[in-house]
Amino acid sequence: MRFHSPSIQYFHAVRRTGSIRAAARVLNVASSAVSRQILKLEQEVGSPLFERNARGLTLTTVGEMLARHVMNVLQDLDRFRSDVASLSGAWHGTVSIACIESLTESVLPDLIASHRGRARRVSFTTEVKGSSDVLEALSRGEADIGIAMALRHPPDLRQVALKRFRLGAVVAREHPLARRKTVTLAQCLAFPVINALPELSIYHLLQPLIAQLPETPEPAIQANSIDLMRELAARGVGVAFQTQLGIGRLSRESQLVFLPLDNAGSPVWSDLGIYVRAERTLPAYTESFLQELVRELGERERRENASYPQVA
Repeated sequence: MRFHSPSIQYFHAVRRTGSIRAAARVLNVASSAVSRQILKLEQEVGSPLFERNARGLTLTTVGEMLARHVMNVLQDLDRFRSDVASLSGAWHGTVSIACIESLTESVLPDLIASHRGRARRVSFTTEVKGSSDVLEALSRGEADIGIAMALRHPPDLRQVALKRFRLGAVVAREHPLARRKTVTLAQCLAFPVINALPELSIYHLLQPLIAQLPETPEPAIQANSIDLMRELAARGVGVAFQTQLGIGRLSRESQLVFLPLDNAGSPVWSDLGIYVRAERTLPAYTESFLQELVRELGERERRENASYPQVA
């Protein structure tokens, strides 16, 4: 169903891809057709919508204003289609998710598999990003749901839920620290350490603690991948730092041991936020998945924090 002029669709595609040529490939039309529609729209608006720079096409101030309107229009259309489909007892649409990497080990696979088992006509797209990039993607309308370490979020986003998980060291089961109940950062730094690079939220959680130490040896490895750090720790290369959300399988197989961090007698927490656009009413199938996500993360929060009560 196409209810809006092609210029709206073409503008949306150029905004998302940053290029006339790339938008044409997405839309499966000629580049000249995209250029004509953008020119027509600029004439109707009375102002340029894009400016060209080294990275391609970026929105002007007027273009940003139009982009917010177009996102609302197209997302309302998705909700309308969902409402129509629900009248026949079937959901049909796509749930778009932007999330941090630790959710891809078990949380999202479990939820998507379960949801698809009940609603076969609902499809999913998932992009893994750093926390700040998750929020940017959501603001730009490139995702329906964002899951990221809790950061200061812009006013156009709404935090649906906040879940708190212990941050800990993860080590191979043969590691000298593996038999401890908790560890301090200083104890971990006595061994080779696998540190997160600044694009990962774990880096920013640990930096204030590292700054309090009298000396901090250089990390053996630095990486921007939760998966890589986890796998290196399982192979005994060093001590990595994560929550339990990303180590489920290796923990169950006894390849990794999770040791909650103790900072002067207090736990170190990692807050996980679930976000949507503030003024948007989600289609029924997206809202259903969102509520399942909130419940699942709430259950994991309860279960994991019960296993590792607060240090006295």
